[in-house]
Parts: sequence; C-alpha cells; structure tokens
Amino acid sequence: MTQRTGGSIANETGNILENFVAQTLDRKGYEFIEKNKFNVAMTLNQKIYTRQMHLAQTIYDTKWNIDFVIHNPEKQPISLIIECKWQQVGGSVDEKYPYTVQNIKEQSPYPAIILLDGDGYKNGAKEWLKKQVDKKLLGVFSMGEFTKWVNLGNL
Repeated sequence: MTQRTGGSIANETGNILENFVAQTLDRKGYEFIEKNKFNVAMTLNQKIYTRQMHLAQTIYDTKWNIDFVIHNPEKQPISLIIECKWQQVGGSVDEKYPYTVQNIKEQSPYPAIILLDGDGYKNGAKEWLKKQVDKKLLGVFSMGEFTKWVNLGNL
C-alpha cells in the first residue's frame, strides 16, 4: 500500500475545489476552451473558461499560472480570474495569501475572486483576505458563498 503524503492529500482536496468551480461554470453555460486557444476564443461572443493558464509574470518575475480565467461578453467585468485555495489542516497555504493578493493587485490584467475552503487556515487568515477586497480583488468566498454569489447572477 502506498503511503499518502500531505502534499498528495493537499493536491487531491485542492482538485475537489477546482472541479467544483469547473462544474459550476459548466452548469452556468460556460464552454471549456484549451488554454492555448483561449485568447483567440475571447474574440468570439460566447461564455468561455480555461484552467491553469499562464496569465502574467508574478511579482517575483516568474511564470504565474492561474487556476481559472473566465470570459463573458455579457457581464462586467468581461474577464475574471478565479483562484482556489484549499487548506484542510494547518500548513503553509495561508502564508501564501499575501503573495496571491499582491499578484492579483499588481500583475493581473483582470479582476479576481478567491475561493477559500477547508477551514484549516490560521486564525485571522480569512478575515485578512476579506479585508483585501477592492476593485481588483472582488471577493473571497467559501464554496457555499461562491454558490450563493453565482446564484445571484454574478457569473
């Protein structure tokens, strides 16, 4: 029997959150587009999304792959980034929140939302993230909060 590491468990649970987002986008009529075709597809008049696309350089001047980018010509903003952060048990993911926020605010051409779930982050981390919401970081949501936000027509 193979021993599961903390990293493999984190990847598996992170994938659950990303799959939840993909299923939500599919249900709302977004079409998945391969990342290498996404920029061209943005010129079409349709709701599209892709995953794990290189968006920009980070604040450290390294490659920044975002979890999701969506494009909806009927909404404002027409393009939106969705970053997923799952923290089921104590660890270092919440220490990366300031890095994610700074990349969104300084490097991203699009506004973003962050999905945060798992309840394993440090006390005060979620509250700190929510205080960072502005015109570039539009919201910080749990899975339930994201579902309500989507149901209100925000996607």
